Amino acid sequence: MAKKATTAEGTSVNKSAAIREYLEKNPEAKPKEIVAALRVQGITVSPQMVSVIKAKSKVKSARTRAKVSAKSKSASASSDLQSSHGLDAALLLYKAAQGAEVPSQRIREAFLTLVEILG
Repeated sequence: MAKKATTAEGTSVNKSAAIREYLEKNPEAKPKEIVAALRVQGITVSPQMVSVIKAKSKVKSARTRAKVSAKSKSASASSDLQSSHGLDAALLLYKAAQGAEVPSQRIREAFLTLVEILG
């Protein structure tokens, strides 16, 4: 559970949220700087707590980047697979044009594959 502090006005404040908010505005701030800035606002936190919140935010952003990267790789892989099918179809049609024995059903499938890929 997130720790809550009471400010001088008597309102309850989420310490972790206050740290994240400060980090959004000042991403390069050091833990001691953040502690000092929050102390001015009436929120008491330790440098260790700031470090933990800062590290967790970096892990979340790394996970997000990894998911985006994985999605682009899978899209690229499907594009490569489609290209592979296109090359196979083109090779089959080439062999048929050269006079090789190729079943008419396979020629038809290869032609339809190329039409699908080329749009």
